[in-house]
Amino acid sequence: MRPFEVFKDKDPAFWAAVKYVSENIGYTDRTTKEVKVYSENDIKRLATENDISFPEDLVRDLSLYSQQRARILNDFVRIRLMTAEQAGEEYRQWETVHRLNSYMCKLPMNKQKGDMKQVSYFTAIINILTEKTLRECNVQGDTLAFDDDPRGLTYIWDKNRNIIGASSRRFDGAYPSINNPMLVWEIKEYYYTTTFGSRIADGVYETQLDGFEFKELQDRSGHKVYHVLFVDAYKTWWEMGKSYLCRLMDTLNEGLVDEIIFGHEVIERWPELIREIIHS
Repeated sequence: MRPFEVFKDKDPAFWAAVKYVSENIGYTDRTTKEVKVYSENDIKRLATENDISFPEDLVRDLSLYSQQRARILNDFVRIRLMTAEQAGEEYRQWETVHRLNSYMCKLPMNKQKGDMKQVSYFTAIINILTEKTLRECNVQGDTLAFDDDPRGLTYIWDKNRNIIGASSRRFDGAYPSINNPMLVWEIKEYYYTTTFGSRIADGVYETQLDGFEFKELQDRSGHKVYHVLFVDAYKTWWEMGKSYLCRLMDTLNEGLVDEIIFGHEVIERWPELIREIIHS
C-alpha cells in the first residue's frame, strides 16, 4: 500500500485538520462497523459547532480524503489481514521452501507463553520471501545478504564516510544491512492480543518518529532510506484497532512511511518491492 497520489503534497496543516475531524466525528460507523466517511456537511457542522475556520476547499479535500481512506481500509486492507490460523497455514507453506533450499534466515519465535508460543509467522514469512527474492536476483552469497535480526541502531554516512544520520530505534530488518541501508522495515504482528493496549498504540507513534527522522535526513542531505511498515492480525487491527489503522493510513499519506504492507499483501508486493529497490 503506497500513498494516495492526490494527497502526497499536502502540508502539515492539512494533516492536523485530518486528525481534528477524525477524532471529533469518530473513526468507525457504529452501524456498519466499517471505517467512517465524512460528508462535507459533517465537516461544516463540526466547524460551526466549535468555531473553527475550514475554507470550502479544505472541507472538500477532507471529505475526499476520508472517502479514499475508508475505501482502502474497508475494501482492501480488511480482506488481507490474516488471523493467527491463516498466518500459520501460510507460514507452513513457506517453511517448506526454507527447509528444502537450506535457507539461512531466522524463523524467530514470538514472546507468548503456553499454547500461544509459536513461530512469529509474519516475520518468518517476510524473512523467507526476502531471502528467496535476493537469491533469485543473484544477491545471495555465502552469507545472508540482508539483516534479519538487527541488534543495533541504523547509521547513515555519505560518500566520504562522514556519519550524517542515525535512527533512534532498532528496526526489524534492513537491506543490505543496518549500516547505510537502502531499505529498512518494521513489523507489527499481534495475533494473540486480547486488548488493544498501549504497547500496540505506541508502535504507531514509533513509526511516526522513524518517519520524521528519515524525512529530516532526506530534506537535509538528499539521502533516501526506503521505510516500510508491515502490519498483520485481523482481530487486533480490524476488530479492536480501526482508529489506529486510520492513523497508519494518515502516517503513510503524510509521508512518514513510504509503504505499508498489510497481511497477505506481503506475498506479492514484498518481492516486487525488493526488486524495485535492487534495480533503482
